[in-house]
Amino acid sequence: MYDTYRRDSTELYNQAIQYISGFQFHGFRLGLERMEAIAQALDNPHKRYPCIHVAGTNGKGSVCAFLESILMEAGLKVGLYTSPHLYCLEERFRINREKISKGELAEFIFKIKRLVEQGYELSYFEYTTIIAMDWFANKGVDIAIFETGLGGRLDATNIVYPKISIITNISLEHQAFLGDDLGQIAWEKAGIIKESRPVVCGVRGEEALAVIRQRAEELDASLYLIGRDFDYTPLGGEMMDFSWNGREYLKGLRLGLTGRHQMENASLAISASLLLKETHLGELTQEAISQGLKGVKWPGRGEIISTSKGPIILDGAHNRAGILSLQSLLQEDGHFSRANARILLWAMSDEGGDKDFTGLLGLISDDFDRIIITEPPGPRRPVTIDEWRAKLGKENRFQFEGNWSAAFKRALAYLSNDSVLVVAGSLYLIGAVRGGLKGGVF
Repeated sequence: MYDTYRRDSTELYNQAIQYISGFQFHGFRLGLERMEAIAQALDNPHKRYPCIHVAGTNGKGSVCAFLESILMEAGLKVGLYTSPHLYCLEERFRINREKISKGELAEFIFKIKRLVEQGYELSYFEYTTIIAMDWFANKGVDIAIFETGLGGRLDATNIVYPKISIITNISLEHQAFLGDDLGQIAWEKAGIIKESRPVVCGVRGEEALAVIRQRAEELDASLYLIGRDFDYTPLGGEMMDFSWNGREYLKGLRLGLTGRHQMENASLAISASLLLKETHLGELTQEAISQGLKGVKWPGRGEIISTSKGPIILDGAHNRAGILSLQSLLQEDGHFSRANARILLWAMSDEGGDKDFTGLLGLISDDFDRIIITEPPGPRRPVTIDEWRAKLGKENRFQFEGNWSAAFKRALAYLSNDSVLVVAGSLYLIGAVRGGLKGGVF
């Protein structure tokens, strides 16, 4: 197979992507039995390197990106597995910020395919997760960071036994899969906590925090809480101070990501790196932490793209906590505050069929003069234009366009140097728009 691959790499890459894409229609399949079985068939690649495991409602990707950057500055070879991708599957698999090559990705897809043909069953997310675990082992990473896909306890990534677990925050999400209240959702997220392994926690609400405390105590896992064991002080712009165990530890830190909420994400990453320092892995100096925070990159999360027509802000906010963070970011952003006209391009997915999509839009809609609603590309079930129309009626400020590309072109027609366009509601929409902008399509 590999000789054939070298002869016609493009064709086999396309075949590999077509094959794995078919698994997207298998739906969510929570549970660890399938992952444990296929990992054992591959000689448990996830056990060949230390790792960090990250769960939570929002900010997981940003925390992972901050950590990746810090650990790279410490001289480590860092694997990072996140989801979803913005516009190509390779984005999910990185080592020191470099995506897996198309050739390697195809090789690993076909490698797992042979096991599937022997009877091993996988969902799409399980398939990509085992690829990441196996690729990291093949490449000899010093450490790997795994972001959960959905929940934690039964998430495919939860076969790892991490050095440190991180739970960013908890709010209502995916109730059809995780439970109807914060306590149930917290129980699912707390499922990543492992016996005698420290937990860094950004949860502030008492209902969810009580569940996490109980689970950490049951497993004799040291719990490090934001606001108690570590915290940050905003200094204006992207600058902050960081305190650890009640004392100032790092002053004048500059973050590479914008928004007050990113200071919280950075604080979680700093805390995890300080705990990791105790294991003597890499040169985790204060300088490495400072440079890592400054050099982090994470597209589509509060990202500002300057165009000849005017500024465009891309943010993947798609649930209540994310939308409130976006709203806070817009209040801080000079482009938004100075704009005479504010345009929103919005789309949402609703895989479980239980999303209050009009309520979520209502959190932010009053900040905009013109709102264009579309349907996101991608495999997840979109909130359709018909569903939006049925809920929103015929308010003049709402425009509807089912095709995302046509909707973005319409939004661009309204954009000028004294206005601002915000694209949000779906990472799939963000990825498509960003890819079109970077590729010169628009």
